[in-house]
Amino acid sequence: MGNSAVIPKEIKKLQRRARGMDVRRIAPNTFVVASRSNQTAQYIVTVRRLDDGSINARCTCDWARNGGIACTHVLAALSRIAEKKKRDISFWVDYENARRQHNRILRLADDRSTVYITSRPLHKTS
Repeated sequence: MGNSAVIPKEIKKLQRRARGMDVRRIAPNTFVVASRSNQTAQYIVTVRRLDDGSINARCTCDWARNGGIACTHVLAALSRIAEKKKRDISFWVDYENARRQHNRILRLADDRSTVYITSRPLHKTS
């Protein structure tokens, strides 16, 4: 795929698709995420916090294996982590849009590309 990772162009659409996905934690940094398009498929997502504070997440789906970052499985796993910490997160492909949210900004990064994550307290609706 060359030197740059593939960042999804429609990250908000992927974020919506990631909501409600079946995510199970099987180890401290490892999750099993069920596919939405193939009911028999499950993907393994690993999430690590790097020394520089950024988040590195890997998935076993075809998109990720071909250089893509921020697949729906990764977004679902990160959303589950945030939910357990009583946080809500949103994903952005550029820093300026993330900055406009006036919330904490995290970086989902690999050695080639970055997706920005904003984090805010989880607001439950009754």
